[in-house]
Amino acid sequence: MRALVCLLGLLIVATTSARAADNAERAVIGFSPDGRYFAFEQYGVQDGSGFPFSEIFIVDLDANQWVKGSPFREKVEDEGALVSAVRARSAEAAQTLLAQLKAAEPGEVLASQPITETSPDRRRLTFDPYYASLGKQSANRYTLSLELVPFAAPESCYAEDGKQMGFKLTITDNDQNAAKEAHKDSAIPSSRYCPRDYDIADVIAYRSSSGSERHVALIGVYTPGFEGLNRRLIAVPFALP
Repeated sequence: MRALVCLLGLLIVATTSARAADNAERAVIGFSPDGRYFAFEQYGVQDGSGFPFSEIFIVDLDANQWVKGSPFREKVEDEGALVSAVRARSAEAAQTLLAQLKAAEPGEVLASQPITETSPDRRRLTFDPYYASLGKQSANRYTLSLELVPFAAPESCYAEDGKQMGFKLTITDNDQNAAKEAHKDSAIPSSRYCPRDYDIADVIAYRSSSGSERHVALIGVYTPGFEGLNRRLIAVPFALP
């Protein structure tokens, strides 16, 4: 029986296309006033079950980890349930911690790639740090790029090639021809569930009243699902070179 389950898992991954069978939408909740904490929500309808879900993540950007008590995950096991209803439940669950951290200050989306947007390379995103009128901004000032980093997959992943994927992020100042590593996985957390691929979804900036800046990349994570590769999101802090 176990061999049959493994075979079915391999067939699902091998025969489905790279499109997401279940793509989570995202909503940025905000930053704390000092920029240390960042909160966002991902939500949608699960493939296979048809159950609506909502998950709120609060990230300590200094430590690059979830704040204790986060994430807040809600799911309604009813195909007829409304996504708005489950989102209301997760918002209520996260309300106390969000208020405690004051994680409600809006950031600015500097660049974005919706999953339905046709892009020649979803692992690269180029942006300017500020808006400037009259066309005076420095075109294509920064480029955030992602490279896959293979890791051995545990038996539970049923990976046909024996690999699961991590990633490395590099941020490049195109004007100064200067680049630095923004992030590189040293291991893959179990919360990612056997990732097969990644892309860059959004680059978000926050500027506090004191003048400090924080930058966050939302990274799409593709994992095996019932009907293909599902896409979820993780937040990765980085600094400009």
